[in-house]
Amino acid sequence: MRGAFQSLAVLLGLVARAAEGPGRTPTPTFRSGTDLVVLSATALDRHGRPVTDLRPEELRVYEGRRQQALDYFAHARDLPARILLLVDASGSMHGELKTASIRMAVIQMLAALGPDDRAALAGFDHRYFGLARFGTDRRALLKAFDGLEFFGSTALHDALERAASDVASLGEGRRAVVVITDGVDTASHLTPEEVIARSRALDVPIYAISVVSPVDDPASDRYLRAREASDGTRGAALLTRYATLSGGEAFTVSDVAGLRRAAGAVAGQLKHQYRLGYHPPAGPSGFRRVEVRATRKGVSVRTRAGYLSQP
Repeated sequence: MRGAFQSLAVLLGLVARAAEGPGRTPTPTFRSGTDLVVLSATALDRHGRPVTDLRPEELRVYEGRRQQALDYFAHARDLPARILLLVDASGSMHGELKTASIRMAVIQMLAALGPDDRAALAGFDHRYFGLARFGTDRRALLKAFDGLEFFGSTALHDALERAASDVASLGEGRRAVVVITDGVDTASHLTPEEVIARSRALDVPIYAISVVSPVDDPASDRYLRAREASDGTRGAALLTRYATLSGGEAFTVSDVAGLRRAAGAVAGQLKHQYRLGYHPPAGPSGFRRVEVRATRKGVSVRTRAGYLSQP
């Protein structure tokens, strides 16, 4: 089944990257003082609900500890979203309950998107592969999902690096990777720190939905607190790091209600993304940390952790 599908890079019409090695694209860089640094940002109130009416004067952008002048401000709600659903198709997800949970997560995520939002589907086990190209036909994505066979080892970190790099190549607009997994990695060539170092510089929020057993879900009444964290618990913690540094959010779910809440939260945040831009100051090359704050009381802003600068 999988052999019939081209890689997601081909499906999206992206430039071949063979010369750079499998799964590697250059991390976006900005030349100091010349190019605009553009950030996708989501504002949330103290209850985690999107704040949709912020004005430019209510936002502060910091590079390092120094405030920067906001040169570009837009609300992305009028642009259709492009969401890459990345599903764990490894052997650790085999089993009727887990497979049904992943399918339900995909269904809930698609149902939460707007009619003009475009979604694509990719999978991974020890490798990363495309399943359905970007489009608005939800039935085509579900049909592609239903053809999956769950087996093999799990290269989660490698898949996240590929997915974020591919989506980053799509250009302007609302975009994100939504990964649905149990968080366990057994076969990646890249380390989590290598992937995190690259993903935090990409303007692609990563949303992680960790599908776990109720005994591993702190929100479940069947949760069993263990002395040592399980593989799934450790995986969920790592996915939280990915999400936080990229400007997304991580969710741990063990039932349909949790899947529905997670999908609704992701769709709501993407619907109300802001696009912010500033001209970076001159300085040495390297990774530069970025933070966005709101002056309105009780409002927090999520965005990527920074970008790579060249002199």
